[in-house]
Amino acid sequence: MIKNKLMIVSLACGLALTGCGSDDGGTVPVPPEVTPPDIIKPEYVFGGPGEDEQKLNKVIQIAIVKGFSPLDAKMSKAEVQKRAASIDVEGVVHSKMVEDAAKRGLKVDYLLPPTAINMAGVKIDTLRPELFAEGRGSVLDLLMWVSEKYDLDIQIEKDDALNTHFVTSIEGIEGLPEAVDQQHLGETQGQGWKYLVGPSVWEAKKEGSYEADHNYYKEEEIYFRMDHHPLKNEMSIVLVPAQPGEMEIRKRKYRKEMERLAANGGKVIVPEIVIDFKPAKYSATGEILVPNQRAVFKNIEVTAHNLRTDLYQPGVITELDAWLSLVEQRPDLKIDWSYWPRLSTNSNVQGYVATAISFNGRDDLGNIVNETYTNNGSCGFVHHTGEWENYMDSGAQNGLYQWVMCSARTDMGGDEYRNACYGKVPGVLGYRAHHYGAGEEFENHNPKGRGYMKFGLPFGGNDPHLTGDAMIIYGPEYINYIGAAFGNGYGNQQSTSGCDAEAPEIDPNRIKDISKARAPLTESHFGWKLPDCSTCHNAANSHVVEEMAPWECAECHGNNGAPASHGELLTCGFCHAKTLEKHGDAYSTKDDYYSEQTRFKEPESCLTCHIDKGE
Repeated sequence: MIKNKLMIVSLACGLALTGCGSDDGGTVPVPPEVTPPDIIKPEYVFGGPGEDEQKLNKVIQIAIVKGFSPLDAKMSKAEVQKRAASIDVEGVVHSKMVEDAAKRGLKVDYLLPPTAINMAGVKIDTLRPELFAEGRGSVLDLLMWVSEKYDLDIQIEKDDALNTHFVTSIEGIEGLPEAVDQQHLGETQGQGWKYLVGPSVWEAKKEGSYEADHNYYKEEEIYFRMDHHPLKNEMSIVLVPAQPGEMEIRKRKYRKEMERLAANGGKVIVPEIVIDFKPAKYSATGEILVPNQRAVFKNIEVTAHNLRTDLYQPGVITELDAWLSLVEQRPDLKIDWSYWPRLSTNSNVQGYVATAISFNGRDDLGNIVNETYTNNGSCGFVHHTGEWENYMDSGAQNGLYQWVMCSARTDMGGDEYRNACYGKVPGVLGYRAHHYGAGEEFENHNPKGRGYMKFGLPFGGNDPHLTGDAMIIYGPEYINYIGAAFGNGYGNQQSTSGCDAEAPEIDPNRIKDISKARAPLTESHFGWKLPDCSTCHNAANSHVVEEMAPWECAECHGNNGAPASHGELLTCGFCHAKTLEKHGDAYSTKDDYYSEQTRFKEPESCLTCHIDKGE
């Protein structure tokens, strides 16, 4: 067991020794020239973190929870929830955990209340310099900094066999007694602390409105190593004492990964990479009408592509590397990725997201699959990474899949299917990921909720809000992309594209051909690079007709210096809406998600001026 303060002293001494020169009067050797790592970035991977995103220079919120106790009888649950939503501490965003606990008659007891730390003033000394780039670090590294800042007694233990550190005690608390495993209720004491992460704030809407009322964090419990989880700006971290069974789930996962890595001679080889394009279709009585559309690839050897040297050292292998390696080995598989910064929804992604997957071939199980699935804001990809036995470990067990797979899809047969999917048809079990893959073997966990998720969090376990380029792997049993419809929370319209292979992606008739523009504008025009022509030109003072939208001007006058696009054929506002202040009324209301009611049609108007040059 290692005391944090002793560890830091020890580390400092080690650095002092290695920094000393020779005392024999000889010349100091010239260090070898450092060659930059080979960065393998294929043409189907677009963008990357901007200069500002490559630094830890904004706020990260952290809290340490001692436990939960009954609510004060004088304070109603509603009052607690209201207080949580109106928390008024500078820089602190309230946690959904407080509200969820209140609904169960509990309040959160803190060792360290939610605290906003300005990372611009923090120097991260990582415990894992072989993993992290200079200036970057992990959730555990920030916890160590917090222990010094607030004089907290935090003890950690390094487990070389599992290639990680565990937090074994905070202020003398070593965890919780077993409370979930029916065979050992209350018999064994805790084995340390777990962590939950809120990667981005969520917007709470005013009742009956799309207007944001306030922001909140919804921290999620995942099975990732605490000393591997990278810090990013504007995230929330919560430490919670763990039950023995909770830590054993994690340790068993890490143990299997390291055994697999050793068996492969140190090579990262993933036994199964799985793409689920569509779930099976069922009748009202549960009969399978159309089998699920799944492609399975076996024993994929993974190499580093070094796309995130702003986060990790060269050679560190991530989940994204596994997918890139798979595409390199399978020419019949096409996947596009785009780097997503902060989206129009205020989601702070900061990572590469799969935007389109197409496979036309025979997978490694002999199945012939010809499917295409495209991300369009209403539809996208949920990703899983880990051991099959933990496939279902997420919050309200199976709830994620039931919601994602039953809502707003255009290829599911309408309300009749959705009612059966949700379990609203007598005698038909709801979707619950049933008949969808190897995970179903572990559907009937004993005890129920073996994932130990608290308060019904909808993500967790193997299913994190953490993009694959930020997730270090050592050989998980499986990696999985699931084509999913998220529902359109921004209006009443159904998903119009991307949810099945037959749905049109765009209306090509709307895209204007500007290659033969008769009078293209040049830099000499006072409105150069100002996209909304209507700020100066209208039907009263020019040849513009009243119905003409600004982007229609491009047919004659070119794109006015608009930068190139990056090959996407679907909604642009999902990422860019908050940076389009010069585009008139584009995305002026989230109720009009596809901007059909604006003067900048989406995405056809974007693709008229922002041409894909194929670079």
